Amino acid sequence: MDRWLRTPFLPTLATAILVIAAIALARPVLAPLAVAVLLSVVVGSAVTRVERLSIGGIHAGRVGSVLVVALGIGAIFVAMAWVFAHEGREFAQQVPAYQRTLEHKMRDPARALGSIARQIRHGAAANADPSPDALDLVPRDSELVAFAAGWVGSIASVATTAGLVFVLLIFLLIERDSLRDRILRLFGPDDLRQTGSTLREASERVARYLRALTLLNCGHGLAVGLGLAILGLPSALLFGLLSGLLRFVPYAGPLIAAGAPLALSLAAFEGWTMFMWVALYLATLELVSNNVFEPWFYGTSVGLSPFAIILSAIFWAWLWGPIGLVIATPLTVCLVVLGSHVPALETLSILFSDTQPLSSGERVYERLLARDLDRATTLVMDQVRDQSIVETWDTTLIPALRRLERDRRTHDLDGEDVAFAREAFESWIGDLPDPTDPDASMQGSILCLPAALFGDEILATGLARVLECRGFEARSVLRLPTSELVEIANRQEGATLVLSALDSRTTPIRNLARRLRVGPHPRRILIGFWGIDTMRLAEVRAAFSGDTGIEIVASVEEAIGALADGGACARAEAQPTNLIERAAG
Repeated sequence: MDRWLRTPFLPTLATAILVIAAIALARPVLAPLAVAVLLSVVVGSAVTRVERLSIGGIHAGRVGSVLVVALGIGAIFVAMAWVFAHEGREFAQQVPAYQRTLEHKMRDPARALGSIARQIRHGAAANADPSPDALDLVPRDSELVAFAAGWVGSIASVATTAGLVFVLLIFLLIERDSLRDRILRLFGPDDLRQTGSTLREASERVARYLRALTLLNCGHGLAVGLGLAILGLPSALLFGLLSGLLRFVPYAGPLIAAGAPLALSLAAFEGWTMFMWVALYLATLELVSNNVFEPWFYGTSVGLSPFAIILSAIFWAWLWGPIGLVIATPLTVCLVVLGSHVPALETLSILFSDTQPLSSGERVYERLLARDLDRATTLVMDQVRDQSIVETWDTTLIPALRRLERDRRTHDLDGEDVAFAREAFESWIGDLPDPTDPDASMQGSILCLPAALFGDEILATGLARVLECRGFEARSVLRLPTSELVEIANRQEGATLVLSALDSRTTPIRNLARRLRVGPHPRRILIGFWGIDTMRLAEVRAAFSGDTGIEIVASVEEAIGALADGGACARAEAQPTNLIERAAG
């Protein structure tokens, strides 16, 4: 919250509004440019392969390779245009027959609703208007002229945009290396490594997504066309092509692509048999595509959350219309990648990426603050199921305790919050079973001591139980004055002391460790500065370098390894915890 309060909100909001307005006003130029850039990312590898080919020792070069690829793309679009023209003409010729069939069906609801009770069917038939003009499903002649004129204008606009995209694509492919160098010079002359890494990551993720999407949509369109042709639906090739193209539009595209052949199956055939077969085939194909082929083709995620995909589709469609729908996901991927590398755009990465915005420790701590023990326990169980109890302490429980201790010391937490958190940790520690191997070899014992803080006591208790589960002979001590801790330690002959410290300040911990080390029996002391980063750990170890018999660890896993390697006690095989059994159940 402090960061948001420190942010100049109004200037930032005004800048965002101006940028969005500029993007909307520049749509005639920016939209074709964006499409051309995305296509260049997809076909750039094809240009590189053609450029590397050698026929009789002759290379095509960059310009020749671009022209070859551009001719291939042009041939594909010409073939698609031919299919639209040929199939569309045949479809237009059959429109009057489709109109008569559909009007006949709609004037006789009894035929369409034969499975409904007789009285409802008769009531619908009585209310139907028998006059031929009751249903005006197809526009009349004057309306057809206006409709055709509108379509001609739309086709001309699309053709103009496509031509502009094609020309931009050629120049982008020819000048690809030069443009990349200019971007690096413009945005990252002082850090070419970081800027180059950002560009590579964005291009690779977008290219991977677009190639997979293109292959999947082409396969889906081919399956739709072949299936509808086998079923005997007219204009099956046209609907297959439409299905492949419309699937580039998120969410709405597949619905529109399925609705067109379903509507034709109603208009072109008497009865409802063809409609049911087409609906069954398209539904089956959609299920197979979504659950089998999409995970296979996509492999890994493009890095966007479902919320980001929906929101980006709405936003870019609002700005740029249908073109915005098609390129919404790739553009948002680029913004998320930039947000992960550029601090000023970090908000975009947090909002839209599919990475977990909070760490597991932060999520558990947030649930503890909300006093939601059930949800917090579920989160802990999920971590135990996916990792182990030792890793769960290191990655989840210790970070949660560090945040709890920090907020407690800064007086941000009241007594009830602290008490609730303590009870939660005690319940999780209590779920750890007692040692089940009575024959485990115990060489000495381990005494877990808290340094000074509230969280140190919880950690000492939890560590002792975890060590017991791993086959060590361990017990813990509550927070006591230093003199009493020293007295207890002196009574444990040959015991290894493990001192838990969430506070990484070395001076008070070193004084306590020195007092614990002085006693009638030589002893080994491990100090756990739990959860500190690598740099701080090196500083702490340097501060204790002159103290013999004292070792520094930063994780429970490291502590267990040090205890086992030092021969303090034997290490037994870890047993499943109650948390694991509950998670598995």
